[in-house]
Amino acid sequence: MMKVNDVIYGEEEIEEQVLIDLINSKSIQRLKGISQYMPKEYFHKKEFSRYDHSLGVMILLRRLSAKLNEQIAGLIHDVSHTAFSHVTELIFGDPRKDDHQDKNHKKFIENSDIPKILSKHGLDYNNFLDLKKYTLLEREIPNLCADRVDYALRQIFIEEGKEKSNDCVKGLINVEGKIVFNSYDVAKFFALCFLKYQVYIWGSDEGKIRFKILAEILNHALKKGIISSKDLWKDDEYVLLILRNVDDEEITSRFKLLERNNVSDLENYKENLPKKFRHVDPLVLIEDDFFKLSEISEDYKKLLNLEKEKSMKLNFSKTTT
Repeated sequence: MMKVNDVIYGEEEIEEQVLIDLINSKSIQRLKGISQYMPKEYFHKKEFSRYDHSLGVMILLRRLSAKLNEQIAGLIHDVSHTAFSHVTELIFGDPRKDDHQDKNHKKFIENSDIPKILSKHGLDYNNFLDLKKYTLLEREIPNLCADRVDYALRQIFIEEGKEKSNDCVKGLINVEGKIVFNSYDVAKFFALCFLKYQVYIWGSDEGKIRFKILAEILNHALKKGIISSKDLWKDDEYVLLILRNVDDEEITSRFKLLERNNVSDLENYKENLPKKFRHVDPLVLIEDDFFKLSEISEDYKKLLNLEKEKSMKLNFSKTTT
């Protein structure tokens, strides 16, 4: 048996050997060194790791009575992230989609220790490549899913406190493979927090500029041969150690920018800052019926539409990075 103590969900006892083996695998352990956003010393908000998030998704799925296969899919859903997570979208992908990791998911798993572990337990890794078939784990925006809910809960824990994140966890239920809130007030609180974090953290100028500066460092280092694309399949600290010890003025000057308390005043970085617009419109259980929050909260609907319009205007021009 393995006991996991998570800041959001508390203690979780894991008896399934396949989950224990996967948690102890190199692929999952690597995620301890990969930040959810970017390394904490260069980001403007408190951080957590992809490992914390991956374990959290698995635990949340367990609390929602997901089957074992869906728990496995949840645990391994982020293994294909490069170092610095979505920062590399500015180099290899499209930051309006944040799907570079998704495109590499199959190839990464095939070349990892995961197929062998699953095979040992009589499971075929191919059953865990299409995450969309696991409806508690993955759903299109603006629906709730374990992935989206967990990283938001971690941000709520950081920004609003343990009591508020607990309230949200208690309000979540599984209805025919869909995550639903059993309380209007909790659903609205969660959705408003999600929207607030999109505006002031995930999609903020401060956050986007920090991403862009770090992406410039990585792009320059790749072009100069200081690092290789293979290095990005290690972890954050591995790459940072190389970059911090190289004598290169462009890299040094940009790291100094990232060490500033505020970078949103850097006017030359404010152009072409597209970012995926994350939002939720959760289902709420009211008297044995289900409604989208926007259907029963006119003020939330107006606020959501306003922020959508702002995001569309900001994302109209393509990134030049």
